[in-house]
Amino acid sequence: MNPLKLAAICMTGCLLLVLPGSARAQSSDFAPFEGERLVYRLLWPSGILLGEAVFEVTPQGDELHFEATLEARLPQYRFNSTFSAVAERKGLCSLQFHQKIEEGKETSEESMEFDQKAHRVRRIQGRNTTTATIPECARDPLTFLYYLRSRAAQGQAVESSRIHYGKEIALELDQDGTGTVAVGGVQKPGEKLEVRFPARNGERTVEVWFSSDPARTPFLFTVPTTLADFRAELD
Repeated sequence: MNPLKLAAICMTGCLLLVLPGSARAQSSDFAPFEGERLVYRLLWPSGILLGEAVFEVTPQGDELHFEATLEARLPQYRFNSTFSAVAERKGLCSLQFHQKIEEGKETSEESMEFDQKAHRVRRIQGRNTTTATIPECARDPLTFLYYLRSRAAQGQAVESSRIHYGKEIALELDQDGTGTVAVGGVQKPGEKLEVRFPARNGERTVEVWFSSDPARTPFLFTVPTTLADFRAELD
């Protein structure tokens, strides 16, 4: 596989995976990040700009709509991806998830439709449709990111958990205390979280730094690939 393509795909996947608990009541006091729009610069290890990622939240009635887009500006190569999710406002349980990835001249799409009452999820890939059993209040990766932030904002403990991304994926979350890290040449204080998850070639760890503001905004991701550790910095 083209190493630039591999880096972009890994960057997209890891940003989404950063993104516990199973009882709906646990996040009943969650204050949605209404109208929030976060823009990240995707950087090569040398600091050269690789592309941009944007995360947005839109409230609609009893639902929250999330969207993450990524554009990688690679030499003579086009890579764009869009991920969207719909979740219940109360409890942040997933209702829908969709992803579209454009690589060069190729485009792939897939969707998941969650039936939380029946504990089932329907996955649609082109003409293929499969169903699987899910636990109570299952969450896709994008929804899980906002659930994780809501727990941190409430001062709730973060424990190991699972997300549903075509299959159940176990995450191990390790809060590593507070400190400072360089972002754009400036030392910035924050709270560090390490996210470990299984990958094809063994376990991988993504490092995330959250600000201490009420929304616990993530301002830095360090993403490991077979090439190097890439960064996503809040613009």
